[in-house]
Amino acid sequence: MSTNTAPRRSRRQETALWRAPVRRVERVTPRLARITVGGEELAGFVSAGTDQNVMLYFYPDGVELPATLEAARARWSTVRPLTRTYTIRRHDPVAHEIDFDFVLHDAAGPACDWAKHATPGDQLIFVGPSPAYQPDPSADWHLLAGDETALPAIAAILDALPPTADARVFVEVEDAAEEQPLRAPVTWVHRGAGGSLTDAVAAAELPTGRVDAWLAGERSAMVALRAHLLDQRGFDRRAVRPTTYWRRGEVGS
Repeated sequence: MSTNTAPRRSRRQETALWRAPVRRVERVTPRLARITVGGEELAGFVSAGTDQNVMLYFYPDGVELPATLEAARARWSTVRPLTRTYTIRRHDPVAHEIDFDFVLHDAAGPACDWAKHATPGDQLIFVGPSPAYQPDPSADWHLLAGDETALPAIAAILDALPPTADARVFVEVEDAAEEQPLRAPVTWVHRGAGGSLTDAVAAAELPTGRVDAWLAGERSAMVALRAHLLDQRGFDRRAVRPTTYWRRGEVGS
């Protein structure tokens, strides 16, 4: 059994409201859109890396958009935006750009609906960033597992790991068309064919030694996967970090 300490997180940066125009819209897969926002408005944004996230603010059409977090909060009693938390896929401090990946669900939701119709010039408002997970540099190997909502964070974590790091990656998506190239080999699990993330990890031959495990996705899947890693695999609970990104049956993203 591992004796890792708990996974660390970076310090929180100063929370601020950011308002930036859309620069590009790219359909990465049939069900995923990558939207790039950028401009001098983001010159002061400091990235925390890996699974850092921000809170997206969506206002009704015709509402004057706030320029600061204080202005937004001052209007909450009369105009309160719909909010959704999203992981930053990429931050380019030189070009002052940020990429967000939106899974285009069939169910309606403020973020999904906005992403489906976003065009260059549209404004995106967000607040953050959050602290970010810091991979354990003393771990013998790293386990990364999640569904498509976790792909931005998984990709960012892989970018943060040394090239020689041993990373085992499991990602559940709808089908083969939703697979993306990543920096490490991936075990792709196709939900549409009956696959599940927990079953794929349970069936895998995993390394021995000290593990650093990062997991994210739907709540019930995270509960089941964590239970497997602790109860069947015997992982140290301090080395297993599950995060719920969404809950089945709730209002869309």
